[in-house]
Amino acid sequence: MKYLITIFLLYSLTINSQTSPSQPMNGPGGMGYMHGSVIQNNFTSLFTGDGYWLFEPDQPKPDSADVVIFNHGWGVYNPGPYGQWIEHLVRKGNIVIFPKYQQNDGTFFSTYTPNAATGIIDAFDELNANVNRVKPRMNHIAMIGHSFGGVITANLAIEYNSYGVPKPKCFMLCEPGPGTSSGHLPTYSDMDTDYKTLIIVGDDDIIVGNSFGKMIFDSTNIPTSQKNYIIQYADNPPTIEATHNEPLAANNNYDGGTIATVITAAYVASKEDAVDYYCYWKLADALLSCTFYGTDCEYGFGDTPEQRFMGNWSDGSPITELEVFPKVNGIKESVTSKNSFYPNPASSIIHFEKEVAEVSLFNLEGKVVFFTKKVQQINISNLARGVYVLKIENTFQKLTIQ
Repeated sequence: MKYLITIFLLYSLTINSQTSPSQPMNGPGGMGYMHGSVIQNNFTSLFTGDGYWLFEPDQPKPDSADVVIFNHGWGVYNPGPYGQWIEHLVRKGNIVIFPKYQQNDGTFFSTYTPNAATGIIDAFDELNANVNRVKPRMNHIAMIGHSFGGVITANLAIEYNSYGVPKPKCFMLCEPGPGTSSGHLPTYSDMDTDYKTLIIVGDDDIIVGNSFGKMIFDSTNIPTSQKNYIIQYADNPPTIEATHNEPLAANNNYDGGTIATVITAAYVASKEDAVDYYCYWKLADALLSCTFYGTDCEYGFGDTPEQRFMGNWSDGSPITELEVFPKVNGIKESVTSKNSFYPNPASSIIHFEKEVAEVSLFNLEGKVVFFTKKVQQINISNLARGVYVLKIENTFQKLTIQ
């Protein structure tokens, strides 16, 4: 018995001593940086819901550069919680425009897309008019959006003309949503088909779930050779998570000076690990390279080993790979599998299209407030008004109780 306990303890120590991979030296997501530092400027005000931060490569300072428009998540109108990713993008040789689209946590969703557009337009005006700026390559523009910034990115990918925003060549949606009725468009089916796009969701994202990302993948007519839907999974040991916070990787050097509840929470939740290097940073780098220069496409598209790879634990075993749709073995391209429900918003009874094997309801702190099995309707009249996350079997959807 003592021998078995000793073996178990040694095994446990071995497992707990495993470390996740460091940032690769080269390639997409890697440390092959072209520039030694970043020039940053703040063109925002505490008293408006628009404006922008501007980040330009330096040491050496180039004459011109590709442009990444980075649309932040709801409430994170401060670039600091994304600072490491911003620095990575800029030192790789890109200008980053970080538009501010809300003044505080109480502003309305309907103003967010026009506010972001205003910041983007003003940023390009500054870049083109000021002789001291790195000039933007107007034919090499990309958009990245996290959380509600993913909704804004999808909106601008359709409505760029009406807002006067330069059309991007490609875009990447990171944990996009929640896509409230006042914030998203009625349909995205008429989106231009010449984009290259990646849509990434976390398997354990209980904040916005996956419904908006699935909808964009299934409803747009972009060819699947130019469009992938990607699921990132958690793994142990020690801990690789797959939550809504994975795109966050803070750097206080990029703090914009604004303090609010969600910004503080974003700083606390952020971390830099293999999910950055092998998922978000790798896929973004590959998307830009593939779109603008026709290189590194195997890291960005096609359900390839290079695209799926998430690095190895220190013992050589692989971290759980990304799952990519459409799959190379010909599995159905659609990723829609959700059981629809109505009404939403709701005040008393929620009805499901078909019987639900298992249903859970989470508040925005991730706490389960309701759970049941084998039902076709539920009564939520005893719950407080607000926004919740409804888990129907294996899918997450947003629910508003009023």
